[in-house]
Amino acid sequence: MKRKILMGLVAIASLAFAITAQAQDAEKAKEDTAPGKSDTLMWAESNFHYVGEKKCKMCHKAEYNSWLETPHAKAWDALKPEEQKNAECAGCHITGVTEDDSTLVNVGCEACHGPGSDYKKMKTMKDMKLASAAGLLPITEATCVRCHNKKSPTFKEFNFEEAVVKGVHEHPVKEEKK
Repeated sequence: MKRKILMGLVAIASLAFAITAQAQDAEKAKEDTAPGKSDTLMWAESNFHYVGEKKCKMCHKAEYNSWLETPHAKAWDALKPEEQKNAECAGCHITGVTEDDSTLVNVGCEACHGPGSDYKKMKTMKDMKLASAAGLLPITEATCVRCHNKKSPTFKEFNFEEAVVKGVHEHPVKEEKK
């Protein structure tokens, strides 16, 4: 009887240890993220190309104009010239590189939403399933912590839930068609 109780206690202690270790590993992985790219972003970059925020502006004027007032729209200029040459710094202050090798400086639409070459069309954007298949990425905490993490020399505590409510740009309410 004592042996069964002892074995039960050992099993419970082992399980508690495993759960604690797993939670610590998950927290460490979160801290070690980025500047890096999630598997989803790597998939999007390998299948689609960046087109630049001016293409997005054609249909999303309100979002674009409100984004212009944010630190993301001025991210490149926030870097010192020597930091602009440092890939680790620059990676979080650019959107990406276009098909013709132009660097899209600042944190533009596609830095969060993914390369827009295939989802930029109105027909595609009206069908979220089609847009997702064409590379439109959902905004998740992983999207933000690629750059907003403790590896950044200017890191300030980041709260995804608060950031989502505040948003990076205006989100106009779309009128329903009658």
